[in-house]
Amino acid sequence: MENTHIPAWKRIAIKKQNNEVTNDFSTEDPLNVTTHLSTGSLSRKEKKRIINNDPDLGKTKNKVTKTKKDKKKLKLSREERLQKKNIVLKDQLRYLLDFYKTKVSDDIPKSVLNLENVKINYANDAEAADKEQQSLVVDVWKFAKSKQNWLIKHFFNTEEIPTEYDDILIEYFKDLKGKMKDDLIQKCLAQIKTWNEYSIAEEQKIKDMVEGGDNKKESKDEEKQVEDEDKSTDEVEKDETNNDKDKKEEQPEVVPPSKFVVSRSHKLLTRWVQLEDGSIDKSSMELLNFTI
Repeated sequence: MENTHIPAWKRIAIKKQNNEVTNDFSTEDPLNVTTHLSTGSLSRKEKKRIINNDPDLGKTKNKVTKTKKDKKKLKLSREERLQKKNIVLKDQLRYLLDFYKTKVSDDIPKSVLNLENVKINYANDAEAADKEQQSLVVDVWKFAKSKQNWLIKHFFNTEEIPTEYDDILIEYFKDLKGKMKDDLIQKCLAQIKTWNEYSIAEEQKIKDMVEGGDNKKESKDEEKQVEDEDKSTDEVEKDETNNDKDKKEEQPEVVPPSKFVVSRSHKLLTRWVQLEDGSIDKSSMELLNFTI
């Protein structure tokens, strides 16, 4: 029998039917590929797979897509944050402790060592020292500008740098020089000035109350009683409520400076004065009525 001629378009259709049955795209006609690519509905990866006869074509991989909500960290409660803060030792505070151990003394002050986060991280110091002696490898403390800037920035923040670190902090800053030292001196003097102004204002309040405050109140009350006799009870009550509101508005609550911050500032200035620093006026660092 003579071989019957099959048109090209019919051969493509037959091959396509066979490929759909066997899921085999390796024998697909290149002409059929061009029809897919011309549509423009395929991605670059899919077009490359078609050209390279990738057997994984058509298989969709399950990609895990993260939404913005998933990326956001869950906000911890205040108790959880405090608990984490008590356990985790910040790198800047560790840097400060390493400085003290390297430059000042091998023994960390007990007040600092009793802190929970320090106790956890420095509990095995003796064992670590024995290992260093055996291995003949000693850790060397290195100055870090970024960590020093953090310590300067949070010098007056007793939450970030607890008061137990005062002695170590002052030992670290005693050799500070240049503009950073000048700025820190001015900020420490400002803390002392704020405390003295607050102390003087409180003394004046007490003095006014003892000497003439009570007499003035009595005279005002007598005048008020005479005026109230001519008024009805409703008017008197309205005047009293209005006077109470005016007093609250006129006398805002005065927040006293933190004694711990003032004490830290005074300690640092005193240490610099002991090092014969002539840039600090001793009279400007006197504290009035200060106890801690």
